[in-house]
Amino acid sequence: MKMKLLPLFLMVLMVFSVAQPIFAGNPQLEDTKIAMKNGEALKDITVNAGDSIELQARLYWYWFSVDDVNATWIPQICRYLDFYVYKSNADGSNGDLVWSDTAITNFFTANANPDEFSLNEKGTYNLLVKYEGKLKHCSAAAKIYVV
Repeated sequence: MKMKLLPLFLMVLMVFSVAQPIFAGNPQLEDTKIAMKNGEALKDITVNAGDSIELQARLYWYWFSVDDVNATWIPQICRYLDFYVYKSNADGSNGDLVWSDTAITNFFTANANPDEFSLNEKGTYNLLVKYEGKLKHCSAAAKIYVV
């Protein structure tokens, strides 16, 4: 009996994993996301060892802007975003934490700008930006390549 259910379970699991990106493009009311100032996903960056690194992110909330008909992604102000940079392991997972900061989204621009920092060791690093406030929690990730 167990052997007959295993293929069915694996097929259902595969269908949900394939369909997930389709549903991800269809936001629901009160969803949140962390993105660049233009609403696009965080981008990977490449810097030279020892260069000053400036990060910036925005928190967006999916809600009605002016009317109760059309929902849109609205930048959020005065919200705390947590920035973490980890040394990347060989398999791409997070290794040691090398830098972290918290920044609040600006009242006028909605941009969160943590303090500048630098990475002196060449390699790949994982950037993780998280929001864990009163709205729905979310996070975004990107790579930092130090050459």
